[in-house]
Amino acid sequence: MSAGDAGEWPEVTVAIPAYNLQSYLPDTIRSVQSQDYPGKVRILVLDDGSTDQTLALAQQMAERDPAMVVISQANQGRALARQRLLETCETEFMAWIDADDLATPTWLTDQVSRWNEDSELAAVGGQGYAMLPDGLPLGPIEHPLESAAIEQRHVEGHANAFFQSCVTTKRSKLLQAGGYREKYHAAEDYDLWLRLTELAPIVNVDRLHLLYRVHAASANWTLTHVQKEQGHQILNEARIRRGLQTRQSLVHPINDPHLDDRNRRLYWINIALKHGNAYSGLRMSWTALGRHPGQPLVWAAMLLCLMDTVTCLGNRTKRFVPGQQPQIRTLPRFSAYRLARWAVHVKRRFRKAG
Repeated sequence: MSAGDAGEWPEVTVAIPAYNLQSYLPDTIRSVQSQDYPGKVRILVLDDGSTDQTLALAQQMAERDPAMVVISQANQGRALARQRLLETCETEFMAWIDADDLATPTWLTDQVSRWNEDSELAAVGGQGYAMLPDGLPLGPIEHPLESAAIEQRHVEGHANAFFQSCVTTKRSKLLQAGGYREKYHAAEDYDLWLRLTELAPIVNVDRLHLLYRVHAASANWTLTHVQKEQGHQILNEARIRRGLQTRQSLVHPINDPHLDDRNRRLYWINIALKHGNAYSGLRMSWTALGRHPGQPLVWAAMLLCLMDTVTCLGNRTKRFVPGQQPQIRTLPRFSAYRLARWAVHVKRRFRKAG
């Protein structure tokens, strides 16, 4: 395959598993329909027994797009939904996007092109940028590029270094690796990537492809504890297969759910402040205060967001829209966030000197 030559771009199927995501799915599909990919693109949507209007909306969009097919099933969960898509797909090149995310217009072109350099790759991913449900930006989610660095992150039990959303894969390699396993329904992607890299390399390109929605109904928010438990089991299975010593304790301990919720919200607020999107941070701070009104850290975060909303004139980066290439801007040299970080640094140095 030579993706760089005109007329030789392989046909790609974009798989979209969806469950109760009527508010987001249309924009997700539009971001796929807006790809600049020169070859043929099919869209395969699987509704996993939604109880809202997700299936109806997908079917309406399919009526207007001959390249789009919608299938449905009784609710079976994330892993089996992905496995059904894998088994249903008819093309070797298979791309994935979750039904609450957006893809940048160059996603497929950039990633399929990577096979020009190495045709033996099993999967190619890219970089991400987090956003609020309405498309307001938060900040980047950066992943290592080379297969060895991804593998090291994974076998050491650190955060997943390869997205499930906005990646392209070779279907034959996924099937050879065993596909998605229901036993790890909350961490099915981490499980697959660890098995997949035993067959062939997976890499990330240094381009922004995934616009990832941060919302409290997402699986990464609601299934945190289960993901940590299953991730620990997956890690030890992978370490045994590689002849490495197993880990007796969780790499990421399970916190009290209330504390975990607070920390997760503060994490994203900090990301927003760090990258000049203070208004987005302010929105998240207001919600966090409603859930954690007695937490000084949340009040401090809101104060910084208020100050930098003025400094940054809202957000430095504009709202993300399906079909448009994001124009990312960074934090200005002067900001309340930078001043606060400097003050913390000076305080720590004084403590260390004392």
